[in-house]
Amino acid sequence: MEYVSKKLNDTISVTGIVNLHFFEFDNDFSTVGEEHPFYELVFVNSGKLEVASADYTGTLEKNQMIIHRENSTHSLACPSDSAPSVIIIGFECSTTLIDRFSCEPTELDATAVRRLAEIVKEGRAVFKPPYNVPVYDMKKRKNQPVGAEQMLRILLEYFLIRLLRGHTTAETAEVGVERTLIVQEMIEYVRDNYREKITIDELAFIFRTNRATLCKEFKRATGKTIGEFIDELRFEEAKKRATSTSETFTAISERLGFESIHYFTRFFKKMSGMSPKAYRMAHSKKEDK
Repeated sequence: MEYVSKKLNDTISVTGIVNLHFFEFDNDFSTVGEEHPFYELVFVNSGKLEVASADYTGTLEKNQMIIHRENSTHSLACPSDSAPSVIIIGFECSTTLIDRFSCEPTELDATAVRRLAEIVKEGRAVFKPPYNVPVYDMKKRKNQPVGAEQMLRILLEYFLIRLLRGHTTAETAEVGVERTLIVQEMIEYVRDNYREKITIDELAFIFRTNRATLCKEFKRATGKTIGEFIDELRFEEAKKRATSTSETFTAISERLGFESIHYFTRFFKKMSGMSPKAYRMAHSKKEDK
């Protein structure tokens, strides 16, 4: 018998990702109307958000999403009583099937939110920070995990296809089972990303838990708060670079994600009791003996 290969057709093909942000907006923040030649997914992780477009004007509540169509003028505004955290993903897509998600908010269940969290997590592996400012020309990382860009595209395509299909009974039943927090995975994630700004809200979203549980489980596993854990990682690398490289302290400060050399110097002195310069000199003298 002669076998013939059957071509597999794409229903949805994501051909590019423009940006992938996790914003924590301030009260009363707003944008003016804008339009661009790509889709924009807006998801409210906490709080609420006012959106306006040619297709829908109204409120997005927690766990609701809308997708603005290509070249559709849209804007957002934060109510004075809400400082929401919001996921925004700009992407190019080959189909208009997802236009149905532009006309009204879509409520995401726990399974769909978990898929969205995987997209955000993989996006960090593909793109350099910042992730929390409106930078539309995001840069790719040079050293990505194997297949990271393809995985990001696949995750987004899968997310959109499942939205189009709706959620099966089996998936809905699975939602009722409380997801065990994978603490070790969370610790490794912090280790991989501590040089960049990591917020508790973002970690809670990615690992599908709440702030209180996240902080409690993290401290139980490490003996430290998340902030203390990150500070220790930063300090250990700062000491290593101060004593084993000739990098300027400004360069070390930028590498470790500090806003300025002033903040870095103050941090280093708080952790070690001496300035970076004094620490480097002291270490050099010990090695010379």
